[in-house]
Amino acid sequence: MSRRVMIASAAAAVVLALSTAGCGDRRERSPEGIRWGSSVEEALAASRTTGRPVLIDFMAEWCPPCHAMEDSTFSDPGVISRAASFVPVRIDVDRRRDVAEAYGGNARKYGGIGIPNILFLDADGKKIRHIVGYYGPRQLTAVMDSVLAGT
Repeated sequence: MSRRVMIASAAAAVVLALSTAGCGDRRERSPEGIRWGSSVEEALAASRTTGRPVLIDFMAEWCPPCHAMEDSTFSDPGVISRAASFVPVRIDVDRRRDVAEAYGGNARKYGGIGIPNILFLDADGKKIRHIVGYYGPRQLTAVMDSVLAGT
């Protein structure tokens, strides 16, 4: 009887670990990754102080390509390294629809052009570059490099 209890307990622990592995704030799972801000206004203020352009990632929890970018692109060491040259902000289009509408980052279901959607701004809030869709690590680092070269 005790062996069955131990096996059942172990199985329950595995199921619990697997079911919660993708939940919660992604920063908690990868503390060495990109430190995303949540305020465009604060990011623009930081940009004016530091001279670094703002990178806004518009995403949603229900968006498979957004999760793919988090898992493969935003966790890539090269992308993480380049992100240090920006003021990164992450906006969930469902939770911050007002911000997404103001900056053209809405998902199609809200009348926008789709997500993932990354906007690069200068310190004055002017658009430098705007990309839509999944970008792999090499593609995104190339875009980031071109933004940095132009600022």
